[in-house]
Order: sequence, then C-alpha cells, then structure tokens
Amino acid sequence: MGKPRYPLLSPIYFCLITPVFYLGIWITGNSVHSALEAGYFFPPLNDDGVASSSSLVSGLWNESVMEMFHVVDFSTISWKAVWKSIPTMMALVLFSLIHVPINIPAFAVSTDADVDMNVELMAHGYSNGIVGILGGLQNYMAYTQSIIYYKSGGHGKTSSLAVALSTSLLFFIGPELASHMPRCMAGTLLLHCGIDLFMEGVCDSYGKYDFLEYTGIWAITIIMTFFGMEAALLAGVIAALSTYALQSVTYPKPIRGSMTAATLRSSEWTRSPEAFAVLDNRDTGRMKIFVVQMQGHLFFGNISLFSDGVKALIEEKPIDERPYIIIMDFTLVLGIDSSAAQAIIKLRDSFTKQFGIKLSIFVTGSTEGFPCEFDLYQGLNANQGEMLKISKINPFDGKEVSVSVGSGSCVCTDLDQALSHAEVNLSFLD
Repeated sequence: MGKPRYPLLSPIYFCLITPVFYLGIWITGNSVHSALEAGYFFPPLNDDGVASSSSLVSGLWNESVMEMFHVVDFSTISWKAVWKSIPTMMALVLFSLIHVPINIPAFAVSTDADVDMNVELMAHGYSNGIVGILGGLQNYMAYTQSIIYYKSGGHGKTSSLAVALSTSLLFFIGPELASHMPRCMAGTLLLHCGIDLFMEGVCDSYGKYDFLEYTGIWAITIIMTFFGMEAALLAGVIAALSTYALQSVTYPKPIRGSMTAATLRSSEWTRSPEAFAVLDNRDTGRMKIFVVQMQGHLFFGNISLFSDGVKALIEEKPIDERPYIIIMDFTLVLGIDSSAAQAIIKLRDSFTKQFGIKLSIFVTGSTEGFPCEFDLYQGLNANQGEMLKISKINPFDGKEVSVSVGSGSCVCTDLDQALSHAEVNLSFLD
C-alpha cells in the first residue's frame, strides 16, 4: 500500500458534507424542519420530533443516554426476540474472541507495522475487563476506522489519545449531534469504506494468494453479502481450518536446523592466505555468518512458531557472538502462503532493527523463485536502495569487485551462492 498523496482529503471531504448540505438548503429556500420531515436527517432524540437551533446545545447531555445503565424491566423484554437473536449474539461473542488475532495482524500488514500480539491481547483484556465491571460497552479494534485513521496521517500516541477522547465524548453527545447531520453523510462514508475494503480485500489481493486462499476470500465475500455475518464467520472458520489442514500435512516444524558458516562453507576453496585469515577469525570470520534452514509449508498456522523460533536462535547467542550476516535457506520449503510471506518481510526488518544484522540473504532453492503466489522476491529486495554499491579490492583474490555493503537484503538461488556472497561481503563489513 503506497503512501497517500493527500492524506487529509477524505476527512476534509466528509466534514464538508454537512455544511454544504445546510448551504444547499439555504440556497434553495427550504427549511431544516421541512428537510427533517422529508427524511433527509436522522430523527432527533427529543419527543416532539423537532430539531431546533437550541436543541444542539441543550441536548448535549441527555438523561436518556444513561437510562440503559440503571433501568432494566424484565416484564417488557420480548423473550421470543431474545431467542431469535441468539445466533447474532453467538456470532458477536465469537467475533469478540477472534477479532484481535484477525484484525491486528491484518492492520499490521496494511500499515507495514510490527506488533506484539501478547501486548495487544493483554491491552484488549484489561480494557474489556474494566468496562465490563463498570457496565460499559465492548471494546475492540475497528479495522475500517483504523485504516481510515492511518491513511489520513494518524500516527503516534498524541493523535491516538485525541481520537480516544473524542470517541468517549461522542458516546454521550453523538446521538444528539447525529440528528443534525444529513443521512447522505453516513451513506457516503459507508460507501467509501465498503469500496475501499473490497478493493483491498478482493482486488488488491489478486495474485498475492494461492488458489485455495483466494477462493476462500471470494467465498466469505459472497456468503457475507447474501447470508449475513453469522454465515460468513462460519465460512471463514471452515476455510481457515481447511487451509490449515491441507498446508500442515507435511513437516509441522518449520525450522529444520541452524549452523554457522564455519560448519557449512561455500565451494570457493581457492582463497589466498589473507582471505583464510579473515574467514577463520573467530571474531570477524565465518562464525559471524548464521544459516537457518526452513522446511515444509510456511503458512498462517505456523508462521508465529517460525518467526519466534528464528529470533530465539539469535537471542540465545551472547551479544558478542551474534552474526553480522544471516542466511535464510528456503530450499526445502514446499509452499509459502501470503501471511507467511509478509511475516518473512517483517522478520527481515527485525534482523536489522532488533539484532543489528547488517546483511540478510534469502535462498529460494530454485531459479523459479520462492514457492509463493505473493511476490516475495520483490518484497525482500525492496530495501536494496539502502545498500551501497562500492568498488574495492577483494582480499580473497586481489581483484576489484563491486559489492553491496550496508544494512539490506538480497536473494540468491542456491545456498552455495549465498555462502560465497556472504564470505565476500564479510570482509567489507565493519
């Protein structure tokens, strides 16, 4: 997802709908009361059904807003209606349980952010626990509003706190304000969100998922449209379980093994004595090249095990023994779904930011590239611009070579090529 050229265009547009609508009423010589009777506004909260100019100020705090917290009359409850609403309530409960592991990773992918699911789960747990004790409403991350907020340039704690305070205020005064806003504003906003989500979920995802995943996306979209949220949630669960079963039948453990280049060396044996002195040095030599071999299918079901496992292999090393270069070997990987592909790109970024690894090399194991519909090759080469092309004398053979140095990543077709490339680059890294 590219950076929006005019991030404030959408919020300014939606904020202008209401004043432009009132201006249109004034130009045409109509009154707000006639527009209300014609159904152009949401019905007001006051009993007489009339929206006056003073009602906006005097009605900001309405006692009826708080009645639901202290007035419960069981004699007026329609238990038949409650019985019919049980499927919807069950769907809401199910959504409450799974929205964090679904919405948070989806939002992280859309915003290219690295998130800690443990922190997110604890934050939602504390938030809902507190409001539940106080008799409040359920809290959850609204993906649509969050995407609009991000695309409008919302970043940092200050703007997030401003949104939280505004939302809390609108909980009390929102119903009264809504009666002064034209219906077309809500309709336009819903249409904008619907088109944006459809483009992101169905159109933009074409070519990034394999046939099974993309079929599941269309199935959920169609079922949601014609049969509602409950049926779509069930279809999503079935699609996810089917994908999980098919992709996890082989090699449940994604990490096959790991070793340093001191154990697994390249086929370049014609080195000068100076070259061997560099590579055999314990502090700056092959011991600083770390190789991790993957296997089987990498997909949403085991990608957390894969990412955390690779990070744990690096963290368990003493700081002075951590690698300068890491090689991720995907030769034995049979398939990579889109979730795993995006997680690999985020893992590449973590190597540099979290562990200070200067060069990440990814091995496809085939000239045809990674076994993935997602363009993982392009994603892993996306930060090649951060690497500096320089010409230096190679201490291994005395020839002038052009080498990419600095923090970055590259893709090789086989492990021997990756090892050779890492050994050459090792002499140029500080």
